[in-house]
Amino acid sequence: MRAHYNRRVRPREFSIGDLVLREATLATKNPAEGKLAAKWEGPYVVKARPRPGTYRLQDMDGRDLPHPWNAEHLKRYYQ
Repeated sequence: MRAHYNRRVRPREFSIGDLVLREATLATKNPAEGKLAAKWEGPYVVKARPRPGTYRLQDMDGRDLPHPWNAEHLKRYYQ
């Protein structure tokens, strides 16, 4: 099972300075929008990579987000 999983998984790695979108959380979604609410928020700039798979983000105004984010909840933003 491990070999099958490892063949199909796509690793996500971002460099410092890359633009990414963050998966919207229940706390940030507007309940009035229901299922039509946006699934992704951003763009954000990758500020640091404290450990493999975790990233510190910064919004476009230069404010840091309060905690690191896992690569599982991020995707690359293409302009």
